[in-house]
Amino acid sequence: MEEENKKNTKAFYITLALMLAVVAILIIASIASRRSNDTPDVTDTEQSSGDESSADDSPTISDTDTLPEFSLPVSGDISIDFSDTVPVFSITMGDYRTHLGVDIEAELGTEVLAVADGVITNVWDDPFMGTCISVEHSGNAVSIYKNLDPVVKEGIIIGCEVKSGDVIGVVGESAMNEIAQEPHLHYELKVSDKHVDPKDHFKFPIKDNTSEESSSSESSSAE
Repeated sequence: MEEENKKNTKAFYITLALMLAVVAILIIASIASRRSNDTPDVTDTEQSSGDESSADDSPTISDTDTLPEFSLPVSGDISIDFSDTVPVFSITMGDYRTHLGVDIEAELGTEVLAVADGVITNVWDDPFMGTCISVEHSGNAVSIYKNLDPVVKEGIIIGCEVKSGDVIGVVGESAMNEIAQEPHLHYELKVSDKHVDPKDHFKFPIKDNTSEESSSSESSSAE
């Protein structure tokens, strides 16, 4: 009799365990089903992402406005042109390298002007190009002034608004990569984060070689 009771008890616990296991499986399946129904399909996710982007990433001025009308940062001839693909010779470094701006001849201490309305985004000292200032303009354009005098004009700080023609610095000789050249401003222009040729957007003076050619011609005649 006692043997039979033990068998019945064991069978009871086994049956109870099986029932609990079935209940647990049913609960897990129910939770998984609910999560599956709550998760949007791929199309919904993509649509939702697009809607959020449209709502949060509203166009900024630099995204929508056209480029401003630029004025010259300094008056002077271009001594070295922009060249982003064909290397040009560097008299300082003694090698050929690309040149992502234009070097505009100007005497030391010449005032450097903002080429258009904008906001100063950075003021820094580069180990190769010296004291530099960058200004963001409308049209997603950024102008970069290098080889400036290390003494930065008072008030020229990040976040400062400038108007076209405002003095932001003076020509220096802080660019070690271009120290062998005559005094000049190294000026760069970026549009949509890509360097572009400033000559496509500025009216630089055309260098007059007439007098030089005349002198050369007279010298040849005299000989």
